[in-house]
Amino acid sequence: MKTRSHIGSTTVTCAALGLSLAIVGCASTDMTSTWTDPSAKGASLSKVAVVALTRDPGLRRMAEDSAAQHLVGAQAVPSYQVLGDTDLKDRDSVKAKLRDQGFQGVLLMRVAGVTEQVDPAMYGSFDGYYGWAAGAVSDPAYLRTETVVHVVSHLYSLPDDKLIWSGVSQTFNPASAQDFMTSVSKAVAKSIQKDRLVL
Repeated sequence: MKTRSHIGSTTVTCAALGLSLAIVGCASTDMTSTWTDPSAKGASLSKVAVVALTRDPGLRRMAEDSAAQHLVGAQAVPSYQVLGDTDLKDRDSVKAKLRDQGFQGVLLMRVAGVTEQVDPAMYGSFDGYYGWAAGAVSDPAYLRTETVVHVVSHLYSLPDDKLIWSGVSQTFNPASAQDFMTSVSKAVAKSIQKDRLVL
């Protein structure tokens, strides 16, 4: 596996997702791991702020809008709409503003990395594979490259200052940043709603 780029806790730009996401078709997102605080099931948070930690304001808005849209039932609000020009690195100011506006929960999303993995074509039989491979090995185009975007998401109960849900996802071959965020948001929302963590 070849690492395309490693993106830190607040470092993701549209450029990092740019042309590498130009594969035609809809993205596919898998939740590779999730965790829910057993005592939080049925918490039914009614007002949740969505915070996408990124330096790119355009991608932040796109991510927060998409995630808020897919958290059906709760009053999910993109943080850029309520935090204004507050520096996202200023934890205390962010927390104070969200509490003052009555938010019960915060969904934090962060792109952890973009990788490329190269896999040969797969055949189920010796005859099929050998017949293809013998004529293809001289052509580098026979290798398929998949772009994989990894996202870490955490849902916190704001009054308790407590993590109640966590998930790691990987999205394969997104056609665009919008396609990627829509796919991730749907997967994250489905997992959160399964345990009735939001209304």
